Order: sequence, then structure tokens, then C-alpha cells
Amino acid sequence: MMSIVLSCPESAVYASGHSSPLSVAEAASAATSAAADIGSDSLPQGSEMLETLVVTATRTPKLLKDTPVVTRLLTKADISRSGKTDIAQLLEQRLPGVEFSLGMAQNPQINFSGFGGGGILFLLDGERMAGETLDNPDYSRLNLQNVERVEIVKGAASSLYGSNATGGVINIISGRPAEGVHATIDARFGSHTMQHYGALATYRKNSLSNSLDASFDSQAEVKFPNRGDFTTMYATRSWNIRDRLTYTFNDEAYITARASYFRRQRNSATDNHERYSDVAAGLRARWRNFSASYAFDRYDKYDYIPSEGTQTRDYSNRQNTLHAQYSHDFDGAGTITAGGDWIDDYLMSYEFGGDAHRQTNLDAYLQWDWHPVERIWIVPGLRYDWFSASRARRLSPKLSLLWRPANCSLRVNYAAGFRAPSLKELFMDFNMAGIFQVYGNPDLKSETSQNFSISGEWTRGGADVTITAFHNIVDNRIAYLWSDELMGQQYINLHRMHICGVDLSAAKSFDFGLTLQGEYIYTYEHYHKGDLRANPTRPHALTMQCDYTRFWKPEWRFAASLSFKWMSGVTGDVLAFFSQEASRRQYYPAYSMLNLMLSQDIGKHLTVSAGIDNLLNYVPKYYYYNSPLTTGIGFRVGLTARI
Repeated sequence: MMSIVLSCPESAVYASGHSSPLSVAEAASAATSAAADIGSDSLPQGSEMLETLVVTATRTPKLLKDTPVVTRLLTKADISRSGKTDIAQLLEQRLPGVEFSLGMAQNPQINFSGFGGGGILFLLDGERMAGETLDNPDYSRLNLQNVERVEIVKGAASSLYGSNATGGVINIISGRPAEGVHATIDARFGSHTMQHYGALATYRKNSLSNSLDASFDSQAEVKFPNRGDFTTMYATRSWNIRDRLTYTFNDEAYITARASYFRRQRNSATDNHERYSDVAAGLRARWRNFSASYAFDRYDKYDYIPSEGTQTRDYSNRQNTLHAQYSHDFDGAGTITAGGDWIDDYLMSYEFGGDAHRQTNLDAYLQWDWHPVERIWIVPGLRYDWFSASRARRLSPKLSLLWRPANCSLRVNYAAGFRAPSLKELFMDFNMAGIFQVYGNPDLKSETSQNFSISGEWTRGGADVTITAFHNIVDNRIAYLWSDELMGQQYINLHRMHICGVDLSAAKSFDFGLTLQGEYIYTYEHYHKGDLRANPTRPHALTMQCDYTRFWKPEWRFAASLSFKWMSGVTGDVLAFFSQEASRRQYYPAYSMLNLMLSQDIGKHLTVSAGIDNLLNYVPKYYYYNSPLTTGIGFRVGLTARI
């Protein structure tokens, strides 16, 4: 990897002292930490991170230590030290319970501690994304060019975010422009002719601020050295442009406009390429404790024939969303937050035989953030959702409790999860390359879950230890199996299943610049006898991170980051296409990955860096759909120049 960066020193303005609740969008752009003037290379580590302001868990800004729902935070410094440019690689490296695999047409799909893409809601600055494929968004849209932090809420969040948040929420939050004019140019190169070019221009003066970023990524075709379900990784190219303009009237009012364009091409064959594009825009305004927004997002897929220079659109997902939220502080009796959404969802797809379907989603939610005494927080909430196409309606309650005696925190949570059937699952009528037909099911029930967790946290002297036990009871999970009546695959509801486990994390920061972090998660999935375990969760997963920073003299900084991840083996079912039974049981072997990243600041204008991926030189003997897509050790070098 090679990086060239032109930038100016940045001094952020934070909102920790704001007297009234902020909207998600405002806090996402303005609040980074409870302490002001923290530079990008010295963001809080270990127990200091508990003073960071987060917004996703309760839709209102809270210090991480005061958030009653377990929330994981990846800072700008974490992103920089990882050397990663896309969200999938970052999450896999830093979170032990996350694994990305390849689905149909090599579209990535996530497994997040037992929940797939249909149960994990990805947000970009608090906004939903259109264009799911195999229940997953296009992760290529989520580049890390201008990301300040990533907030991860584990467990059901349906009482605040509705459908698709049964297993958690991942909110990717953009950075806020610093005072003045700043420009950044970034270029990176890696193994398999990976290339990344990015540019960021920001402006802020008085009441007006603007951020404009653009990036280009490409990856050459990769031939795997061993046999597998996949023998070739297709060559890809993508472009991403985003702009965000904000005008602040006073401390209590602002308006933000945003627009973005995305395009990706995948060369799956010499005579046929897939092209994906997205156009999104939005407007958000806030006055005192009331905020309202409108968002438009359209995601299209095209078949492109290079020899003819023609392309045909065979997929289009268009979403229009109106959102409103109001919060009121009752001076000691707590803060009430109420809001609602109107979402219009239109989908034309080749999986419908060229037809189109649409549905309307209406919802309303209410939350009471009660702080009765100094060290206790009680947060009940309730949400109602209605979907027109499936006629699904659901009340989703939650109750979160936090008690913070001395250096400890105890969190107890209950939350109901809910996911309505998607338009694809309801109406699909798709010929799978002439082999078999896949049918939707208009009679599908909604997925529901009851989610329980208890968490204990201890912090002292730069150390932080957290242990969490969780139990999720999932009913009517949606999958597809062979139907003798239809002579094809059809979406159905599975029986009740249980997902439970223990998550243990620890971090320790030392005064001489060393930070150690580790996290282990054990996940147990219990399926009803006869139900297929087609996308199994690896029961044991471990990540460890060692970060070291030393200033030889002012503005001469050396940084090293060593990250390790181990995933245990697991046995699952390979789906049978022509019978009700699994065709075979398949064991997916364990694997370990070790990455190293080094950088050295030479004064305030120059940084040199080098990275090695897969130091253990792990190469799968057989490339399964969820194997690491590595061919051995990879190298990166970098150069950063600042003006």
C-alpha cells in the first residue's frame, strides 16, 4: 500500500456539553468525544474511550459509559491503524463474531454472531440503504474515506430501528469538517494489483460547512491456488462520490443537504459484466429538540456486454423515507423521545421475471430515558411497525437497565426483535440458470425474537474488562427449501431456534504508549430437528490487538499495530437443491490470521508505512464459501505527505 495525503491539522468541536438531546444526524456529524481537541492519531484508548459520545443505541447522544445497551466503538484511529479501506475487512479484523462469506455471484454476506444480513441493519450517518442482495447491502458503498467512527450495537434494536435490526445495528458515521479549508489525497497499492485512490475536501467557516469526498478502488482477478467452491475472484472496479453541506443558524437549529453517487463493475466473464449504481440524496433539519428528514436512495443493477457496448437494467430498488423525531427533557423525570417513519419501497427485479412490486412501511416509536438517581439509568421503549405488502404489524418493546457503582457497570437488557418478509421473499419467481425455480411465499410470517443479555464491566487505571451473556430466541426465521408441490425451492418459516453465548473483552492502556485489547466470543446455535443449518456460526472466535505509539520527539511518532484473529471449525449443512434433506454435512476448518502495520511520522509533513497481511501464510486447502480469500502473505507500503 502506498498513501499520499495532503492535509492540515484538525481540531474538532464536540457536543458533550449540549443541554438538550441531539438528533442522530447532528450527533453523527458533530460529536466524536466528550473531550475536545483530540487529534486523529490520539483518540481515546482503553477506559478513556468510555468518555466518547455515542448516538446509535438510544438515538440520543450519551457517553459510552452511560449507554445502557452494550455498544462497541471503532474510532478513526482504529481505522487508520488497520490500513483497511472497506467496512467488511475492518469488521472482520476487529470483531471476533463477524465473518463475511461469498454468496450468489460472489456478493458478500455477513454472519454476525448467528444473524445474517437480514437481521443486521447497516446505517450510513443514521440513514438506511437501498439495494439489498441476498439480504445484504452492497458493502462496496461503505468505504472508509471520511469515517470518524463506527458504532456497533449488539442485540435486537427493533424497538428503535424496526425491521432488519433483530441482531444489531452498525452505524458508520462521517467526520465533521474542521475550521478552515482542508484537502486530502490518498493513494494505496497492495497485493493482486489492488489500487485505491481517494480525495477529500472540507470547508468550515462561521455557519457554513461542506465535505466532499471521492474514491476509486480496483482489484484484479485472483486465481486461487487450490480447488474450491470458488476458484476465481472476479476483477472489480468501483467509484464513490459523496457531498454533505450544512448551514447552522444557531446553537439550536441547522439544515443539512447530502448527495452521493456510486458505481461498481464486476467482470464475471469476458463477454458479460455486472454493473451496479446508486444515487442517493437527503435533507435534514433540526430546530431545538425536533428534527425531520427526507431521504431518497436508488440502487440499480445492469448486465453489460462489452463487445456490443450495451447494458440492460434488470434490478432497481428505490426507497423514499420521511423521518421525524422529538425529544423533551422533564427536568429530572427523564427524557422522552418519540419519532416515526414513512418508507416507500419499490423493487423491480429479474428475480420477479421482470415485474415490479412495492410496499409502504409506517412506524412510530417511543422511548423514556429515565435517570432516577446518580448511578442508575432505566430506558424502556416501544415501537409499532406496519408493512403493506405482507400485512405484517408488530409491537416491539424493550427495557434496558444500567447500574454504575464505583468502577463497575451492570447492564441488563430485554428487547423484542422483528423482521418483516422482504418483497423478494414474498414474490420471487426466479429461474436459477435453468436448473430449478425459486419461489416466493406471500403467506410468510414475520421473523420475531426475544433477546436477553446481561453484562458486567470493570474499569480502573487504563484497564477495561467486560463480560456479556446473551440468549436469543428466534421464531419463524425465513429460509428456502425444496418444495415437492412446486418442484422447486420456496421461502418458508423455520421452527424456533436459540442463539446464546458469552462475549468476553479486555483492554489495557499503558502510559508508555502500549495498548492491548482482546475479545473472545462463544456462540451456540440450537436448531429444530430437521431444519437446515446452511450458514453456521463458528462457535469459538478470538481477536487480539496490540498497538504501540511512541513520540521520539515532538511530531516524530512511531506506531505499530499487530492484530490476530482465530476462528474455530464448524459443521454445517450444504443445501440440497432437489430434495428436502441436506445433501451432505460439511466441516469448515478453523483458521488464523495475523496482520502487522507499521508507520513513522517524520516531522509533521511526512509519514512512511509498511504492512504485512497474513503473516502466518495461511492458504485454505479448499476454498469454501466462508474461507478467508487469501493466497498467502500480502505486503503493503505507504507514504503520507501533509501540508
